[in-house]
Amino acid sequence: MARPRAFNEQSVLDNAMNLFWSKGFEATSVQDLVDGTGLNRASMYASFGDKKALFLRVLNHYSQKISSARFEKLRDIDDGREAITETFRNAARFDRNEGRHKGCLMVNSGMELAPHDPETAAIAQAAFRRVEDMFANAIKRGINQGTISDTKNIRALSRFFAGSFQGVNLMARRGADDSTLNDYVDMVLTTLD
Repeated sequence: MARPRAFNEQSVLDNAMNLFWSKGFEATSVQDLVDGTGLNRASMYASFGDKKALFLRVLNHYSQKISSARFEKLRDIDDGREAITETFRNAARFDRNEGRHKGCLMVNSGMELAPHDPETAAIAQAAFRRVEDMFANAIKRGINQGTISDTKNIRALSRFFAGSFQGVNLMARRGADDSTLNDYVDMVLTTLD
């Protein structure tokens, strides 16, 4: 009979997520994961597989936990224009204050691994597409409400916003100051006019 797990899986995924988010996949060693999660190697391998398998689990965990929260206003605010505006303003605040210059794990991972790792590329592309679709839905709401011009190409603008959102993350990661991030967001939002 198998013994019950003596650890909290969500806590382990959170700790591993923070390590990968701070250091990147390549720079995070198995020993870092052992030290950071409190699991011994045998438990880690038995429960999560190798480093890569754990990393892929972490990307899905990040998507459900962090990404979902970061795009909450985009989904939940009825006014499409306000939803987009608040999503960008919150991204700048989060990345500046709480993000500790870590950027976005999905963007970071996509840049680090996607060019040579099809599994990570597929996860990153699916995440980008979900964000693009959320922006498209908000744009449609704004057009229907009359707060966004009906002359906008919804798909092109949603792709621009998804890419610009990544830009906010990358700028924050390199240590952009408040003024720079706010100027960038202000310019992005002019495309709604």
